[in-house]
Amino acid sequence: ISDVSGQVTKLVKNYRSHAALLALPSRLFYHRELEVCADPKVVTSLLGWEKLPKKGFPLIFHGVRGNEAREGRSPSWFNPAEAVQAMRYCCLLARSVSSQVSAGDIGVITPYRKQAASLC
Repeated sequence: ISDVSGQVTKLVKNYRSHAALLALPSRLFYHRELEVCADPKVVTSLLGWEKLPKKGFPLIFHGVRGNEAREGRSPSWFNPAEAVQAMRYCCLLARSVSSQVSAGDIGVITPYRKQAASLC
């Protein structure tokens, strides 16, 4: 983040993510300077979720075959198949007996505004 004077502030404290999720970006982009500051009770609460492919590792890589699309003259893209799969995971989390996650606590990150809109 830079201000009007051109000074740059490097944000290295992360208060939201599990250490396993920060390891790669810390190494690739931050010279291993990212600091895990999240509450361990929160970031480890779903490590036993039954849908995780690898228990204890809070990340799912799920390839989806779909087509990117745009509406009209919009510069933003979306992929309906990806959006459907993301919603399936959100529903599984919200309905899981073992996880106790409310729908309001679930967030999906996407680089495209239209993709975010298609999830609502």
